[in-house]
Amino acid sequence: MESLRIAASKGLRDLLAEALHAGFFKVGQIFFRPTGDGFRLCHHEDEGRSDLKVYTDAEEAAGIALIDDANQYRPLKTAPNLKHGWELLTPDLKGLHLALDLLYPAALGNWRALLLSETVSTPLRDTVNRQTGMYRITGLITDEEAQGLIEKLCQPGCLRQIQWPIPSEAPHHIPSLNALEIPLLCTEACCLLIAEARTTVKSRKPQ
Repeated sequence: MESLRIAASKGLRDLLAEALHAGFFKVGQIFFRPTGDGFRLCHHEDEGRSDLKVYTDAEEAAGIALIDDANQYRPLKTAPNLKHGWELLTPDLKGLHLALDLLYPAALGNWRALLLSETVSTPLRDTVNRQTGMYRITGLITDEEAQGLIEKLCQPGCLRQIQWPIPSEAPHHIPSLNALEIPLLCTEACCLLIAEARTTVKSRKPQ
């Protein structure tokens, strides 16, 4: 872990290089590994298959992340529905870094911040209280309603580990990290949760 912290202090590319050296080959639903002439990425459930569609441009990761197996649009890149049937080959660390950023935006940056104890997460109460316009009403959501949304929307629908508490004064969550896996961290409630919070408040029955 200390070697990862040292590498993180130098930059994201250094952290990724050290992570590879330490045997980190998985993030979310992605498995990646060095090859003789670069790196290979694929859905972790496809590792070992030889009938995958081959991509050779790291920027094509953006298109891979766009739709699921049913060709439906994925509004959330960390949803557990990354499509199967592809492999992406990139010749260098720069390409691997770009591909991972397109598949899971900010994953490396959030991990680096965690390793350097720089992670700052925003409590849900602070997030909803700063909403304006049609979303101002989300400030009225109760802690119990918010917890229900997390259990219904976040926990089954997103691979990120929540670091933010609900009340402003509550301690922030410390993520449980899997060995040799780059974590996906959630530092602030996303727009999907805020939209659901608005729907929850508006759907209350009049007292």
